[in-house]
Amino acid sequence: MNTREFDRNRGVVLVTDISRDHGARVAFEFLEAGWNVAVTARTVAELVRFMTGKPAHHFFAIVADPTDCLQADRILDRVTTRFGGINRVVDPVGMVSAAWMQGEVFEAVA
Repeated sequence: MNTREFDRNRGVVLVTDISRDHGARVAFEFLEAGWNVAVTARTVAELVRFMTGKPAHHFFAIVADPTDCLQADRILDRVTTRFGGINRVVDPVGMVSAAWMQGEVFEAVA
């Protein structure tokens, strides 16, 4: 599969700030279930800990601060460019989720 294709059967989930709360666990569970998973963390070190062994064609990592409005929009742009759409957003802070719902950049709410 081309990494830019969107697989509607599998879906795309964006998990922000994987170093907080249960973010890494949730991202891993979606990945194991066959979803395309995009994650954010505030530092490269946080992402590297999570990225090891993940399949590159189903996984996308972004260094960003999801509490910043401009970065929240950029996160959504990058994920939709990579996977073509977003089905779910797991966002403890809520900034990216709000931008996602307002921008209607999703294929379907799951």
